[in-house]
Amino acid sequence: MKKRPYVAAIVPAAGSSSRMGGIPKILVPVNGLPLIGHTLCALEACALIDEIVVAAREEDVATIADLCHGMGLLKVSRILRGGDSRPLSVMIALMETKAGIVAIHDGARPCVTPALCSATIEKAIQTGAALPALPLSDSVKLADGTIIKTSADRSSLYTVQTPQCFEAGLIKGALAKVLQAGLDITDDSAAVEALPYPVHIVPGEARNIKVTTADDLLIASALLKGGAL
Repeated sequence: MKKRPYVAAIVPAAGSSSRMGGIPKILVPVNGLPLIGHTLCALEACALIDEIVVAAREEDVATIADLCHGMGLLKVSRILRGGDSRPLSVMIALMETKAGIVAIHDGARPCVTPALCSATIEKAIQTGAALPALPLSDSVKLADGTIIKTSADRSSLYTVQTPQCFEAGLIKGALAKVLQAGLDITDDSAAVEALPYPVHIVPGEARNIKVTTADDLLIASALLKGGAL
């Protein structure tokens, strides 16, 4: 039986939380635990993840380290100072692991399940690049300002989630090109798509929301109360 590659989860958590009024949302308490604590617990519980590397704001590194120690998170190997952009934060973390497969997961997605992490990692092991996504259910309109111009065909449209999982060399090369060109991307798969290289979809989960606003915190709290990770 072929041995599976070593897998590292990379958690970019160095964002400014601008849509939360500058509050570091990853440290906001949700059901008695900082938001990122729920995220890290889910990653820790995934049997296919061997190591977790966090890229955070410099002022949050010690706080997150204390949190991980207090929670007994054994897979968190490094908590690093992140960069000024998501690609740079991810690259900094990538350079600190020798994993064959990396699973890049938003620090502000606390409701992810270990099962979704495993399914996406397994797909990436098979194909080199995979992410969870949900088919778009709402109607989509193209507009000029506040005027609707036309309707878009939603049959091939998806909302993407994390973890986005890649062969390590592939994502390193893709992000190096992004950083060299000075491109601003918010989605790691965009770097791989630009090579180009095919990124495969696995079914996402509706509960796997990204916390962006105060209202999202309320939704995440309810989801975490309603289902064990």
